[in-house]
Amino acid sequence: MAREIAEIPTVVERTLRDGAGDLDEVAAAIARRAPRFVLVAARGTSDHAAVYARYLVETALGIPVGLAAASVTTIYHAPLRWDGVLLIAISQSGAGPDVAAVVEAARAAGAPTLAITNEPASALAAAAEMVLPLRAGEERAVAASKTYVASLAVVAGLVARLAAPLGGGAPWASALAGLPEELAHTLEIAGAWVRGPGAACVAELAGADEALVVSRGHNFATALEVALKLKETGRIFADGYSTADLLHGPVAVAGPELPTLAFRPDGPAGVAVDEALAVARRSGTHPWTIGGSEVAGRLHALVVAAGLPEPLTPLAFVLPGFLLAEATARARGRDPDAPPGLAKVTRTR
Repeated sequence: MAREIAEIPTVVERTLRDGAGDLDEVAAAIARRAPRFVLVAARGTSDHAAVYARYLVETALGIPVGLAAASVTTIYHAPLRWDGVLLIAISQSGAGPDVAAVVEAARAAGAPTLAITNEPASALAAAAEMVLPLRAGEERAVAASKTYVASLAVVAGLVARLAAPLGGGAPWASALAGLPEELAHTLEIAGAWVRGPGAACVAELAGADEALVVSRGHNFATALEVALKLKETGRIFADGYSTADLLHGPVAVAGPELPTLAFRPDGPAGVAVDEALAVARRSGTHPWTIGGSEVAGRLHALVVAAGLPEPLTPLAFVLPGFLLAEATARARGRDPDAPPGLAKVTRTR
């Protein structure tokens, strides 16, 4: 897992550089179909990439996005009306039968279908009309890291191209070119922090069996993904929440005995995170915060990717989250590369 986290900047560079032609072609094909709605099918870590896709598509393209419930197709066999819908399926392995079944149903009904996968020879890729490979190379650790960030990079590259004809495009698109360098710098800073001041965060997480991981907006996906990594690798029952949902009840469990990790982007989403953390602090919570320049000088805070536009920060913010999860698992005496009871490929229906 540690080696694969270290590969992420190189993977993102390869994904965006070598995949540029595929991204151009797929974006052009989608634009010709002019979908009015996007449905994203995914499971596990890829489901969090789907959450990121929802925020990015809706904010940059103005197209409503939903997350598919595969059981509607695989268990209830309910036909859906696919007129005007683009189906995007995200799966690192491309081996999930349920995700492939949704793609097959949508394609049979005439909907444009796109598979984003690290395995272009997979069943999922064969089922879809269009394929965007992640180009991440083999991922051996059970807990996905480089394929997750590569999925976000592919989504960002695709949305940037689709936004280009729309009133000047996405304002963050130009930052994609410098993303690999920014991620390498983030890993350097985050690695030093986890070994230094952040070691106290590792100790706090390692000494607990439960944790809260929170954020808002594009980084809601980051909170969900890092919470999953803490579950998978360290066997910590970590819950990921949007801070808006946190205030609708779960904040009642906040307290000094429950570690809280917050991903706080600069701007309006960060203000919303602050408002929720203020409520949690009244219960004695002392959150650890990973964020942009606006968290500089705060207690228990790490500043990374200060110059990155907020829609792209999930690719950077998740890196210290991965490092924390890996270090926490080891501090708890567990092997983060081979969590008990888990396999690299999970097949559900």
